[in-house]
Amino acid sequence: MSKQKKITVFLTDVRQIKPRHFELISPERAEKTRRFRMPDDQKRSVAAGMLLQRLLPGAEIITNEYGKPKAKGDIQFNLTHSGRYAAIALGGCEVGVDLEAVRPVNTLRMGKVVFCEREMELLRKSSDRLGCFFDLWTKKEALLKCMGRGFHRSAKSVDVSGDRFDEDGVTYYFKTYRFADYTLSACAVKNDFARYTERIHI
Repeated sequence: MSKQKKITVFLTDVRQIKPRHFELISPERAEKTRRFRMPDDQKRSVAAGMLLQRLLPGAEIITNEYGKPKAKGDIQFNLTHSGRYAAIALGGCEVGVDLEAVRPVNTLRMGKVVFCEREMELLRKSSDRLGCFFDLWTKKEALLKCMGRGFHRSAKSVDVSGDRFDEDGVTYYFKTYRFADYTLSACAVKNDFARYTERIHI
């Protein structure tokens, strides 16, 4: 694949997944897929693997101590899936991405578990608490994945109430996309996101 100029998120509909696709994913992805009990979860995992093979064919994948996969070379990636979709974020720097199907939740009760006080203040004041909740949730997940630690680090230790987060001399930027009943956020150390997501047919 040619050098990725912008941080771009590619989406695919998991309903495209057929039994033959299970034979096309990498052994590592196949092992991960087998851990899921529900067929829909398995399809989402396979779809993520197919996106990786389609967009980074032949890439050597390694993982850090927290289990975050990383491609050797200039292009970095991160995978996510939820509901009907799987997604991959690609960029020329560290990236993180999270996708969530928007569903009814007790925003304030759940927010108190993972959000810092500034985020909770934003949530309380929002006229669209459900939308605000999933914006914050996906940004936080994407940030922690970009940082390479995921939820091995306390979710409350990072503040995603703004459009960036600074720590140890590094600035992390966010881009949130909403479509249908889904919220997707990407995070990267460069503020150079594609304006729209791109759809991929497997």
